[in-house]
Amino acid sequence: MIIYLIRHGQTEYNDKSIFRGQLDIPLNSYGISQAESIGRALKAISFDAIYASPLIRAKKTAEIINKYQTKKLSINVENNFTDLNYGSWQAKSHDEVKNNYSKLYHEWEISPYNIKIPGGESFYEAQKRSWQALIKITNSSKDRIICIVSHRVINKLLISKILGIPKTGFWKIKQDTGCINIIEYKDKKFTVIKLNCNANVSDFAGSADSADF
Repeated sequence: MIIYLIRHGQTEYNDKSIFRGQLDIPLNSYGISQAESIGRALKAISFDAIYASPLIRAKKTAEIINKYQTKKLSINVENNFTDLNYGSWQAKSHDEVKNNYSKLYHEWEISPYNIKIPGGESFYEAQKRSWQALIKITNSSKDRIICIVSHRVINKLLISKILGIPKTGFWKIKQDTGCINIIEYKDKKFTVIKLNCNANVSDFAGSADSADF
């Protein structure tokens, strides 16, 4: 099985460095353009199934990708691929959180697995639910090529687990908006083939200078 794990296109909150979490923020015009680029880049790939987080930014990205498919599919909404619940940080800017939750924010930068944002969920909880969803798909599906559209933190948590990256290395993985990751699942083992690829570049080369937010 080949899994195309995709981060949704940009939203206004991404552009303004505002924590989104489970707020249902739509794609902005650039995010729609990113989704169109992904669709064009992957149009030669014949997906057997497409899964998406229930949040509109992920569902819309998936719908645009599907538009370019020769064989049109129904989008399978998977609630466990939804974004991390940032609780009291949601709808607050990066600087606002840094200033008003300075101690917790510092811990989040150093050891994000060790904190739980007030009113939100921990990285452990988000990783557990998203991993269970991925395993359910790989174990029960006979599909050969699938597409999953999710979110920055969820993608990082899944990739971290696949690669066996220590929890202190979470921030060493980058996931741009509209990026493509390619993962192989064979003999009950996952292998990351490509990471943080840019659909606008023919070889899917990741961008080193774009903001990781």
